Amino acid sequence: MNKSVIFMALLATTTGTAAQAPQTGAKAPSSAAADFLGQFDPQDTGAVSWAQFETFRRARYDATDTNRDGSVDKQEYIDEYLQRFDQRLAQAREGHLRQTDTRFKALDRDNDGRISRDEFDAAGERTWAGYQKSQEATRESAAATSRDPLKMPTSHTANGMLELYDRSGDGVVDRAEFDAARAATFAATDADGDGQLDLAEYTAEFAGRLDAQRASVRQAGARQAGARFGALDTDKDDRMTFAEYQVSGKRLFERADTNGDRLVDARDPEPVATP
Repeated sequence: MNKSVIFMALLATTTGTAAQAPQTGAKAPSSAAADFLGQFDPQDTGAVSWAQFETFRRARYDATDTNRDGSVDKQEYIDEYLQRFDQRLAQAREGHLRQTDTRFKALDRDNDGRISRDEFDAAGERTWAGYQKSQEATRESAAATSRDPLKMPTSHTANGMLELYDRSGDGVVDRAEFDAARAATFAATDADGDGQLDLAEYTAEFAGRLDAQRASVRQAGARQAGARFGALDTDKDDRMTFAEYQVSGKRLFERADTNGDRLVDARDPEPVATP
């Protein structure tokens, strides 16, 4: 059973007695509800009931049970998760690569189709000045970074600066270290050694980093899926029943259904932050 079949199981519950999205005007759903609806509302109705969600989860569980023995083992659970995660990673990679042209043009200040070392260094000066001056960009960018499944480091965050430029691993980026790392990046990107970067070189270097990051986060994702399986397999028989599987589904639904009416929609307020 593939993803389209799973969605059909959910869509089948959107006719007849299915809950309809409330008339809420221009009101936008909470962030939790929006994330949930983005995953489980393929028809963009604006509402998903518990019955619809449970039908979807049952279909996904059955699809995960690839050997059809009536239960899900650890490898089946990990494989199904990675199949979905790979799709997210591929989409994220494409999105990052689409941005390379924009970034390249921003660095190519004289619009000659090449990034000179002076232009590259000027961008470095702006990055260093921003890092020294303020943490506001760090806070603003952190949420966007957390939504990126590739979790590519960015110089707009303190952690990203460390990941990109802290070559000594001491938790600090000093100016000499920053300059050395930037110089090494320019040299590695300048594949033909002509002292300038063209778009192909710029894209190839970034694509290499994307692929290395993808391999890293995918490996971490597999480990996390294995740990989730262990937590959900409460009787520790190395088999996950649907009841055990649905424990995590119930938590997911309840995080979005903040008003407790068994319907995720725009009427669910933002979750109350706990201290």
